[in-house]
Amino acid sequence: MKLTLVFLTIYFLFLWFGMRTKTTELTGRWWFFLRAFFPNWKFFHALGMAPRLYVHFKKGLPLGEDGPSWGEWSNWILVYPRVQRHVLNVFHNPEVNLRLGYQNLVEHLVADLNALPEGADASELVTYQLVVSLARDALSQYCSEHAELIFQFEIRMEEPWLNHPSECLRSEVMLVSREMFA
Repeated sequence: MKLTLVFLTIYFLFLWFGMRTKTTELTGRWWFFLRAFFPNWKFFHALGMAPRLYVHFKKGLPLGEDGPSWGEWSNWILVYPRVQRHVLNVFHNPEVNLRLGYQNLVEHLVADLNALPEGADASELVTYQLVVSLARDALSQYCSEHAELIFQFEIRMEEPWLNHPSECLRSEVMLVSREMFA
C-alpha cells in the first residue's frame, strides 16, 4: 500500500511539474515524420477558432474540339461535417475516427502554413498535397462518368457556436487553393 502511494505521489508531482514548465516546440524534418504517430493535443488548451475544409467545383461536359463546356461554380461545401451521434458509437466508431484523422491532417496543414516564411509556396508542403487528395476524394460523390470537374478548396478558421456546433459565430478564410482537375 505504501509503495502505491509513493508511485502516485511521484506521478502527480511529475504531472504538476509538466504543467508548470514552459516547453519549446520541436521542429525539424525528422520530427515532422514522427508527428503522424501523435494526435494534435491543442484542443485541450483553449476554445477558439478551428480550421474547416471547404470545397467547390464546376462540371465540364466534353462537347467539342475546343474542350469541355464548363458550368458555374457550386456553393462552398463543408467536407466531412459533424456526424450524428448514436449510442452504439461508444463501442464501434470507425467513421468518426476516420474523420478525426482527416481533421487532424487539416490542423497540421494550418500549423505548417503558420510556420511558412512570408511569400513561400504552400503547395510544396506534404500536408498541402495530402489535403488536395482529401478534397479530391470528397468530390468523388459529385463526379459522373462523362463529366470532368475543376475544384478548389479553402481552409476557413471558424469559431463554432456552442449551442449549434454546425453553425459558426465568425469565419475567416485562411487559404484558397488554385483551380485543379478532379
